[in-house]
Amino acid sequence: MIGTATERRFNATSALERPMFWPYAIAAAIVCPFLLGLAFPKTTLPWFAFVALAPLFLVWSKATWTQALWSGWLTGTVMFAVLFQWMTTTIGDFVGGWSILALVLLAAMEGLSVAAAAVLAALVCRGSFRAIAVVAIPAAWLLVESIRTRGALGVPFGALGLVAAHLPWLLPVAAYAGVYGLSMIVALVNAAVAALFAGTRGAKITAAACIIMVAALVAAGDLAQSRIALPPPQVKVAIAQGNISQRVKWSPQIFDRTLVTYAELTRQAAHRGARLVVWPETAITSTPLQNPLLLATLTQLASSSGVWIIAGTIDRPLPNGYYNAAIDLSPRGTLEGVYHKRWLVPFAEYLPLDAILRPLPLMDNISHFSSGSGPRLLPAAGLQWGTLICYESAFASYARQTVNSGADALIVATDDAWFGQSGGPFQHADAAVVDAVQTGRWVVRGADTGISQIIDPKGKIVASLPLDSKGVLVGLIGRGTQTPYDRFGVFWLLLLCALALIAGLIRRTEEAPGWRSRRGRS
Repeated sequence: MIGTATERRFNATSALERPMFWPYAIAAAIVCPFLLGLAFPKTTLPWFAFVALAPLFLVWSKATWTQALWSGWLTGTVMFAVLFQWMTTTIGDFVGGWSILALVLLAAMEGLSVAAAAVLAALVCRGSFRAIAVVAIPAAWLLVESIRTRGALGVPFGALGLVAAHLPWLLPVAAYAGVYGLSMIVALVNAAVAALFAGTRGAKITAAACIIMVAALVAAGDLAQSRIALPPPQVKVAIAQGNISQRVKWSPQIFDRTLVTYAELTRQAAHRGARLVVWPETAITSTPLQNPLLLATLTQLASSSGVWIIAGTIDRPLPNGYYNAAIDLSPRGTLEGVYHKRWLVPFAEYLPLDAILRPLPLMDNISHFSSGSGPRLLPAAGLQWGTLICYESAFASYARQTVNSGADALIVATDDAWFGQSGGPFQHADAAVVDAVQTGRWVVRGADTGISQIIDPKGKIVASLPLDSKGVLVGLIGRGTQTPYDRFGVFWLLLLCALALIAGLIRRTEEAPGWRSRRGRS
């Protein structure tokens, strides 16, 4: 109804909707991604994550849904271009200057998720940052993030919760609510900051209550984790970090030298008492399961060294298909198991819509890997090992599936040489820290050129090897403990967020009956 008190309040608080909206929106599209970029590696200043989105939430609260759509997409595109800048290094050697275009396209695609969150925020607020928005906007962010980081084309990097890898006081929450629970806390604090800065009186009260609640939850999580007694570590494991450059790794001329390098590192590990030696992703750049002589060489190495070896390699059981794999070799000189990578990197290990896209320029360089069928445990040194190869470790659900299939500990075999010295290896390593806490398991992370790590179930990095170094990392590990996240996952959290968002949308529809008609007249 024209002239209602609700509509007058809406008009009075909507100065950003008309000429002044875009200056604020563009400023937020610059400032917010910059602050969020500081929170992630390599700068790694995680506290910035708790305020980086607050200006954005304020802008959205004053926007119409169409303004929110475009400003959200712009901000999201800039944000993911900042967070994924390592992509130009990853594919630069293959496509040259086209890597910048690829980064922009990926960022623009991922930016659609931020646009969706922005539209939901605008529909909740409709002109003012009220109490319900303090909870509903973070709920919208989390629901959209959960969609963005799932599916065949999901990209888990850039999830807000990953900053907790560098915040020991926040990390224990992952054992109860996973990385999405961490993301929710970060988004909720941002919304509370926005409300305290420019919200209604009710929003300020709600923001204060949310901050107190977050503090209580974090304290409770820390206390609960401190009281968990881990089984004593009794198995000595080692990681062989060969530091083989990506530029030469796949050259047939260097294959024998690579094999000698890993054999030497394995013997060093055995000399230091290791019972299991982990080789990184595709350390063996051939197909030993289809090459009896090569397989015999590897099993002889395990036998003569007296150690188990779990090594990354290639498996080609079918003429027209091959797998990114890990093989399990025993000290008895036998092959004990094979794991096939399940989650492949799109546009790197496989090409979506292959029949359509393969004829396009540069697309023929993309591999034709096949996807594995499910978790496969590898027995070694008295434990059942769940293996995650490269990209898989960034997806929280894969670690949980593997642990729930019976894994005592996790191996992450990766080759992060593609990232060079960018923030990519550090962002990827952070995911392993969160995986350890989520699942309550030790994580042995072997990377070809680093960062190799041994991480305990509470997220403490007990040993590591830096980037671009060759060496052996040795440490004791043990069995972990089941976490609430293992048992229940995060469906309950996503359901609560959906209910909070629905409540926000319903409440604002009831409170702003003139919103649609006002949009039609403006």
